[in-house]
This record gives sequence, C-alpha cells and structure tokens, in this order.
Amino acid sequence: MFKIGVISDEVSQDLEHALKVISELGATHVEIRDLWGRNVSQLSDSEITEVRNLARKYGLEVSNLDSFIFKIYINDSESHKKHINVLRRVIELSKRLDLKYTRIFTFWWQGELGNYLNQLIELFQPAVELAEREGVYLVVENEYSCIVGTGRETYEFISRLGSRYVRVLWDPGNAFFARETPYPHGYSAVKDLIMHVHVKDAAVENGHYAWKPIGGGMIDYRGQFKALLDNGYDGVISLETHYVPPSGSKEEGTRESFNGIVKILRELGVAEKVLNFRR
Repeated sequence: MFKIGVISDEVSQDLEHALKVISELGATHVEIRDLWGRNVSQLSDSEITEVRNLARKYGLEVSNLDSFIFKIYINDSESHKKHINVLRRVIELSKRLDLKYTRIFTFWWQGELGNYLNQLIELFQPAVELAEREGVYLVVENEYSCIVGTGRETYEFISRLGSRYVRVLWDPGNAFFARETPYPHGYSAVKDLIMHVHVKDAAVENGHYAWKPIGGGMIDYRGQFKALLDNGYDGVISLETHYVPPSGSKEEGTRESFNGIVKILRELGVAEKVLNFRR
C-alpha cells in the first residue's frame, strides 16, 4: 500500500506551520524542498536535525530531500561541477535522515532527447558513481522544462543509463505539460521503475496549460492511483499541487488538492488504510 505525503513548501516556507497543516490533513509523510527561504541542500547539520525533530513532533516521516540537481544547461561544465558537489551534500544529509533516495533532473530542454541522449548519459556518470558508492538511489523526475519530460523519455534514458541506482520519480502533471497522456500511456512506460511519485492536476484552457486541484483537471488520477495499487507500489505519493485558487494562497490550493486525493482514495476504498485521520 502506498503512502501519502505533501511537499512542505507547497504549504509554507515556515516549516513548522507546514508540518502542522500536513499532519492535520491526514498525510503520513512530508517531502522537504525549500524551507526558511533556502533549498534543503543549503541546510546545516543542526538544521537537518531540527527538520527531523519537527517532523516527528507532528507525527510525520520525511520521505526525501529535494535539490535542484542538473537544472542547468547541458553544456555548462562549470555548473555541472558545482551541482555534483551539491548532490554530494544532499546525499550526506539524506543519509543522516536514513533516506534511501534523492531527486535529480536532466538539464534544461534545448531539443529532443535523441539529440542529447549520449551526452546526457556521459554527464550523469559522476552522479551515478556517487550514488552507487554511497548506496543512495537517484530518482529522475520527468520535468517538462528539462530534456527528459515524458514517461517514455524517462524509460528510454534510464534503460540506456543502465544503473540499478537510478529509478523514476513519476510526475503525471509534468508529463501532461510535456504533451503526453500521463495515464495510461506515460505510466505504462515507467511503472516498473517508479520509486517516488509527485501529483498535481492540470488542464488546457483556451489553448493554455493551467494547474488545477487534484480531480479538477484532465489527468485520470482515479485510474492512476488504482494502477499504482494494482502494481504493488508501496512508496510515497507526494502532493505538489502548484495550484493556487483565485484570490487564494498556496496553502489553500494544497488543502483543496488534498481533499481531491481523499475523495479518490475513498472511491477506491483505501482512504482509511492510506491516510492518518487524526481530525
């Protein structure tokens, strides 16, 4: 059975407030990306200990730490070196929290994957070697603004890379923005490689892409959740809503999206098993 989490800064940069909200909603996990105005990779050892202690205070487990690794241009060799050092630090912090994976991207989009696949594999080697040496998995997030944006592209890249320490962070919302039908098409390509999931809904309105609350967009999340259950996925599904309601806030958008998740899980008959209803 999978678990449900929320990315903390989709609620607030104030970590304790975010954790309070996430706990009240009924999630069991929290994903840490940006907090206190900084990315998690910039935290000190004492601050990462504070993160762990605050999460425990609100009955939550930290699922993973999110850095911005390889959100750079593929020919920027100087930034590549810097990002490998950032990855080294994030892996160190992840191990302090006994986490088994961390996120990574695939460089800003400049053209089709086929034009960059060999170079992408070459530039990933230092990251892969580091992950293998430290025993921490890299989960590649399919990101529509990066070279690898769809499920099919993610499968092609990871298959060619050929390391058991590289798996998939599946994001149906990003696949949708990359003009792929996330479920069932994109998912079918990566379903056996998924180690973590982000969820956010989306739609096309008057020719423009727009984020929506879960259940309010064009992505078949009922089918997606059922497929994850049927395939035995037992990792974390993290809400990354991106949706902000008119005249509202990120917190309100997250609350609305979380309620959408709850509704789907109830339809599937698993809400009580997956969520922690302390309310």
